[in-house]
Amino acid sequence: MKKILLTGFALVSMVSQAQTWVDQATNFPENFGVDEISLVDANTVWTFAYDGSGGGTYPKIVSRTTNGGTTWTASTINGPGSNALISDLDALDANTAWVVTAPFAAGTNANRMWKTTNGGSTWTQQTIGYVAGSFANHVYFWDANNGWTSGDPLNGKFEMYKTSNGGTSWTLVPGAPAPDNGDDFTYVGLKEVVGDNIWVGTSLGKILRSTDRGTSWTASYSPALDFGGVITSGSSGAFAFKDGTNGLLVTVDGADAVLTTQAALYSTSDGGATFDPITPTGPWYFGDITYVPGTANTYVSTGINSGKPEWMGSSYSTDGGLTWTAIDAGQQRGKVAFLNATTGWAGQFSDGPSGLEGILKFNGNLSLGVSNNAVKAGLQIYPNPAGDVVNISAKQEIQAITIIDLSGKRVQSLKPAKQINVSSLAKGTYIVQVLYINGSVENTKLMKK
Repeated sequence: MKKILLTGFALVSMVSQAQTWVDQATNFPENFGVDEISLVDANTVWTFAYDGSGGGTYPKIVSRTTNGGTTWTASTINGPGSNALISDLDALDANTAWVVTAPFAAGTNANRMWKTTNGGSTWTQQTIGYVAGSFANHVYFWDANNGWTSGDPLNGKFEMYKTSNGGTSWTLVPGAPAPDNGDDFTYVGLKEVVGDNIWVGTSLGKILRSTDRGTSWTASYSPALDFGGVITSGSSGAFAFKDGTNGLLVTVDGADAVLTTQAALYSTSDGGATFDPITPTGPWYFGDITYVPGTANTYVSTGINSGKPEWMGSSYSTDGGLTWTAIDAGQQRGKVAFLNATTGWAGQFSDGPSGLEGILKFNGNLSLGVSNNAVKAGLQIYPNPAGDVVNISAKQEIQAITIIDLSGKRVQSLKPAKQINVSSLAKGTYIVQVLYINGSVENTKLMKK
């Protein structure tokens, strides 16, 4: 099926003990790995499983922590048909999450959207336009109401829907892009979202991009031949963006055999329209790559392929991919996601429901004085305490605005604006977090009357 190849590659072997990972138990069945990771805050994280045993099964199991990973609770999603696989997951808080499913075998329509509001105890099917001929791949929510989902081409366009009421109803996106031909499709879970920007990779090496939360799209070819290896066997790719314009792309070719495997690293400064090759120094991997929010230019790479010891491990770069420092080496490290410079998780394989392994929590600090640029930005919000509307200003260009309550829960995600509406917030104290266009982050308190 159209699963991204979970492989890894290190070009140089180095060891550094400055940063480490700590084992945590997902309580998945033995040899089940971590697929997509959805970070809500420092305490709340969701993930779902894939079968790493080689058994070819497609489990419908999620795991969730609400205490920073001290304990994880795994549960089966009841409802999807036996022929369904989980394509993607996105969580809003400790109770609310969505999964989209697609078929891995013939049977009843497996293309569904499911929502939980009780931490995964039960899931409710939502009404959406996916049909038996669809193949759903992605889901993302900016807040409790506004979300987007997409799938493979159907009727001449990549199938996409948006919602403004939490998924109660979904509307077809008329501006969705068209495929180049019948070999052009996307892959489960392979997406990146930063602010209002969405990026999706295709089987022909294209990157589809939206700058307006999925309403309109552009497409451009990347150096990747195929982001998932279905059309071009042995090829894959992964990308990460720190803002709407700057990001990194990892490409892999020839991964059908150890001797032919080649990896390359590229950077973009125009949102993925074009890429420039990088000649990095230090150990870097192609299993997965992510930007570390709140840092000036820090990325983390991971490797999981056991073909060679030097293909497994993790590393970080603080200069946009030019130089890399090892976190560890010789150990399988899978999908990776970071909340900030001190909080992140990476996948590994479970040693069973009563075991101690399954996911890794980062222990360290990847910050490089992130606040230097932010402090100079002169962030101001007023009036404070606030009523229904808050004025916001800064000397630097704002990329995105997030409002967080004191428990760390994201309660609003907003577009850049001189005024933001906070009328829906309950009385109390909040953190307004601003992401600037240069990648720096600044926080300030907001009192709601």
